[in-house]
Amino acid sequence: MNVNVSIDGFKKGNIYLQKIQDSTLINIDSVFVDEKGAIVLNYEISSPEIFYLNLDVSKNDNRIEFFGEKGDIFIKTSLKKFNSEFDISGSYNDSIYRGYLKIIKQFNFKRLDLIKLSLVKSQKKQLDSVKLIENKIQNLDKRQYLYSLNYSVTNGNSHVAPFIALNEFSQGSKIILDTIKNSLNKDVLNSKYGKLLEKTISLK
Repeated sequence: MNVNVSIDGFKKGNIYLQKIQDSTLINIDSVFVDEKGAIVLNYEISSPEIFYLNLDVSKNDNRIEFFGEKGDIFIKTSLKKFNSEFDISGSYNDSIYRGYLKIIKQFNFKRLDLIKLSLVKSQKKQLDSVKLIENKIQNLDKRQYLYSLNYSVTNGNSHVAPFIALNEFSQGSKIILDTIKNSLNKDVLNSKYGKLLEKTISLK
């Protein structure tokens, strides 16, 4: 995997390519930039998985999460809005992942608005309104749960599916995990996240 990076306004410093290994975030490649030119980070990958691009290992907010896979991946961003406004191309699985995150972000915004409204109503002692808002939050949680499940099942040809299963449903029922597993194609099932999903199911 070759990660080609372009950062507008970044003139000098270290760029790190990272991944999770044994529950620890580790550096797997790095480049020191001191002049304009191509920035390329490399890693030999066996199957698609989550990676991170970081300008400073001590600052989590400087990290871009992306789905890496074999071949050339291109990440374009700026120093000013490094992890808030960026473009990633060259990764099929990342495009699937972005589609998922876009909707999840909308759920999170709605949940935050409801929580803020609940606090206002609570301060005004409007308990009936607080109860109604709590019910709306519960319904929103259920909708998000079903959305994540449906997204996993309908994208069984993507390595994003078992990744979502592991992150969202690992504590859930074996039936749910089996449903997602049965939707995966052979290649995904034999990948890193596919094998982790099978292991999680076997422990249920």
